[in-house]
Amino acid sequence: MLKIRNIQDSRGFGLVDAIVSMSLLAGVITYGIYFSSIRLGTVYDSNLTRSINKEIQRDIEKLKSGFWRMYFQPAEGNNGEYSYALNDPLSRAECEDFTSKIASEFQLETGNPMIQSWRPDGKRSKVFEGQPVLITRELTVSSPLEDDLLDQSVASIEYRVQWGGNNIHWLSIALGPEAHSWCDEKEF
Repeated sequence: MLKIRNIQDSRGFGLVDAIVSMSLLAGVITYGIYFSSIRLGTVYDSNLTRSINKEIQRDIEKLKSGFWRMYFQPAEGNNGEYSYALNDPLSRAECEDFTSKIASEFQLETGNPMIQSWRPDGKRSKVFEGQPVLITRELTVSSPLEDDLLDQSVASIEYRVQWGGNNIHWLSIALGPEAHSWCDEKEF
């Protein structure tokens, strides 16, 4: 019959017991470090995604404000009311192709007004420190239904984000001009 040794009667653990327990401890520590690093990578990616979304949202709000200013100005006294900024109706050329109006709002520093890129800095989010992210905004103006005989009155804004080895199409927005309601009907 197998007799189990009483620990009180022994003088401690043997060499084999010590090696097995140290191996188990090393395995537990290794897996703990591995899983915590995976968790930290997931948290970083989540923070980066949230910060990119906020940066793009700020840019969209800036563009919306700029588009609003193209046709409206604060009323006298600036009591929260706005008035129509154009004295004359829009010309036929402005109604058929509003690329120049949109391009004027797209200017960041220099370069092509239809494609703009910028690197968010660490002031807005610590995730952007070291400028690891490049956000590109591209404006494409086309006609409705992709017919060349129709006017160039539909715009698409596409955002691409690059960081590390990633180059991701992040967001697309389709724009239609409200300016058509201000076009001179006599010219059409």
